[in-house]
Amino acid sequence: MTRVICAVFAFAAFAVCSCTVKPTGTFKSEEHGHSHERDKMLLADAGPYHAALTAHLSSKDGNELDVFFETTDDPPKPAALPITKFKAIAKTADGKEHALEFEPAEKDERKDDPEGKCSHFVAKAGWMKPEDVLTVTATVKIDGKDTTIEWKNFSPKKYAHHED
Repeated sequence: MTRVICAVFAFAAFAVCSCTVKPTGTFKSEEHGHSHERDKMLLADAGPYHAALTAHLSSKDGNELDVFFETTDDPPKPAALPITKFKAIAKTADGKEHALEFEPAEKDERKDDPEGKCSHFVAKAGWMKPEDVLTVTATVKIDGKDTTIEWKNFSPKKYAHHED
């Protein structure tokens, strides 16, 4: 009988010790199977969509940043959202912050957007230099919820769709 009790305790101790213990503390998300770069755009997750950030570098017209909301389909399609504008903060590598206000791009640049919705937004960024490295953060209402979108290590030169 003593051997049976000892065996039960030994088995219980072995079972407890062989459990995997997950550490508490920081949470690291897993990669979700796709690149966050495409052509001249840096992608960020935006709720059920992607938000693509690109630069327009122009010595004549001034520098701008463009954001395109799109589906996560392959190939992606424009996702017109019922918002008229949104604000963002661009932080340079030296810690300097710049306020941005994204407004709808010209209608001819987003022809398929229904009235009152927009998939392509533009913000003036006259302070931006091609060699900057930016972190751009915006909070946008998507599907009724405030959604934080962040693009890290954005290089205007690397992600410029236009440069003159």
